[in-house]
Amino acid sequence: MNLRAISAAIENELISLFEELRSGMAAREDSRAFGAMIERRILDNWHAICERCGFAPVDLPGRRTIFDFGFTVENRIVGIDVKTKDLDTTKYSDGGICAVGNLLKFLANDKGQFIIAEFGHNQSTTTNDARDLEYIRVAPFILLPQNSYRIENLGTGQVRLNYTINQVWDEIEWDRDIKVFYDIFTDLAIKHYQRVGRDAEKRIQAIESFKRGGYAKFTFAG
Repeated sequence: MNLRAISAAIENELISLFEELRSGMAAREDSRAFGAMIERRILDNWHAICERCGFAPVDLPGRRTIFDFGFTVENRIVGIDVKTKDLDTTKYSDGGICAVGNLLKFLANDKGQFIIAEFGHNQSTTTNDARDLEYIRVAPFILLPQNSYRIENLGTGQVRLNYTINQVWDEIEWDRDIKVFYDIFTDLAIKHYQRVGRDAEKRIQAIESFKRGGYAKFTFAG
């Protein structure tokens, strides 16, 4: 499976799809609503996009699936996760992707490929109630530079990105074998869970101390 060619094909289709709306796209009250509008337009054209690319679209994933749109090629599923990035540096964007376990199950158990489609947008230069679409970048998650990945202590571990796809575009390792990604990612996950375990043990000790002290004063050390 040529991930570079697949990513380029999807990127070109999305650029064409949004070309007429690149300047002055209707603004929404928040980034989530703006993202929903982007996804709606893709959904309405998804079957046509897949047909032009020679892919077989799959049914819309359920809520627990890590991707927003999908297709099969060479009898393997490819999931597309759509990310909208507000380029205003004063706006918070956490780069959240999915749970650690769900990612590894999709890649290893389902033999899937996971691709990020990133839409960078800014306040319109012509009107206050619109957005300008600055770029569209599409890249495989497993080929991003090592320093892009991080895991946060949410639930069973939440995968995050430290940088936008656009920021690391020239550092994407297009020829990386997936085993190299697994080496990078599993080491990161192990270190995360070791750290979480140490933190959890400190909290257990704090609760036990609180109980022994007759519930007089409580504090989480560290």
